[in-house]
Amino acid sequence: MAARLGLLALGLALGYGLARVSAKRRPRKGRRVALVDNGSLKPEATKSLRRLAAALAAKAGLKVEAVSAKFADRIAAEKLDGQPGEVLAGWLQRVKKEDPDAQVQLLPLLIGPSDTLTKAMPEAAQAADVEVEIAPSLVCLCPVLYGHQEERGAHGLAQMLRERLEDAQLSANDVVLLCDHGSPAARVAAAKDAVRAELAALLGRPVTGCCMERREGAEYDFNGPLLEKALQALPPNTSAKVALLFLQEGRHAGPGGDIDQILGQVKQKRPDLSLATTRVLAGHEGLVELLAKRLRKTVPARLFH
Repeated sequence: MAARLGLLALGLALGYGLARVSAKRRPRKGRRVALVDNGSLKPEATKSLRRLAAALAAKAGLKVEAVSAKFADRIAAEKLDGQPGEVLAGWLQRVKKEDPDAQVQLLPLLIGPSDTLTKAMPEAAQAADVEVEIAPSLVCLCPVLYGHQEERGAHGLAQMLRERLEDAQLSANDVVLLCDHGSPAARVAAAKDAVRAELAALLGRPVTGCCMERREGAEYDFNGPLLEKALQALPPNTSAKVALLFLQEGRHAGPGGDIDQILGQVKQKRPDLSLATTRVLAGHEGLVELLAKRLRKTVPARLFH
């Protein structure tokens, strides 16, 4: 098994190196970069993505376009300041027509390597017949492809969350929970747990990992408990802060979203609890800096096939 993994790593490394050499030899007319999120039907999510793309463009000195994996093209343009939302498949087709020889790079706005990164992006590129490069997720757990970056990414997110907790008036007696969306993929949960461990180290106190939603069954226990159950299990008269491992406001983490509703339901059953959440990570300068670093670590999409 070890020998087989070694050969796989060598093959990927050689493929990556050859792709880089080939890219340097092939003349390029331009560079097209898309900041890609999962997508949402909520206009604020697309607007937030556009603001983040603009901030990244200003920092990196290049044009960055806001693109969603899905949903954004179903939002009425008048709800997006007159500019229609764009999804990945359509954006790739447009780039193919406008800049057929451009260097195309996809920058995932994702905590961990979800199917959006490992499947949707490579499949969209293949369907459009466009050569693209894909950057790692914010927490990268694939050293064969991207090198050992997981500690830097997880630590950076933990630092942002610590500041968000301080903004939420974190006290010495508060119980701290780290909540993400939840995923059927263990590799995504592993990214959350890496952030949880870093946050606990920074705070010098335990941090409980939990999720907004998850599939039933022991095989999905890597997500940790549901947020609702974790809160209901707190001791009497506990004060707790929920650090949100969410990048943008939307249906889940926005005002009146799923997280707010869960806390409201828990408070009705447990009025003795004092509960509060942090803001999402969008708008934090550290997020822009981390994305800029990730953009320098792209690999050819064909390595995912």
